[in-house]
Amino acid sequence: MENLTIDSLRKSNKNFVSKNNSELKKHVKGQDPKLAVLTCADSRVVPELIFDKKIGEIFVVRVAGNVAMDSSVISSLEYAVSHLDIDILLILGHTHCGAVNAAEECKEEDCGDLLNEVKKGFNLSSNHVIGNLKRQFELLSNRSKVISKAISEGKIKLVAGLYDLETGLVDFFSDFD
Repeated sequence: MENLTIDSLRKSNKNFVSKNNSELKKHVKGQDPKLAVLTCADSRVVPELIFDKKIGEIFVVRVAGNVAMDSSVISSLEYAVSHLDIDILLILGHTHCGAVNAAEECKEEDCGDLLNEVKKGFNLSSNHVIGNLKRQFELLSNRSKVISKAISEGKIKLVAGLYDLETGLVDFFSDFD
């Protein structure tokens, strides 16, 4: 991989604009995604590419470990539910997650809030990625009245997914029973 420079970013951005100019103009007045995704900040996990979607088709919130624990993450998802009229809210975890690996290796007092949150899911599955995903899935509606209400009224469906970095496939879960 080449060294990253501002000049290389400018060149890449100009290339992006030339390829997507008409798509960009289409969305100037607003967005209308039907899918919101809470996923990991991992650079290998790109929902728009994974689901073969274009600009404006997915509302994405990214945070290491795909955890829904702080107000900015939860408020962003509530915005998607309340103002964008999404149909599906997907929590997308992935194999070979660096945040899960870091949580496995750190001592609780040295982990920080995010990794300690990831660790809390470890008792839910021997596969810690699944345990974290399950915990976030189970707690999101408890952490947000807006999301809970939308689920109970049938306005949105909450789903979890596990993206396999090796195959590119996503397994979906609407519950973990």
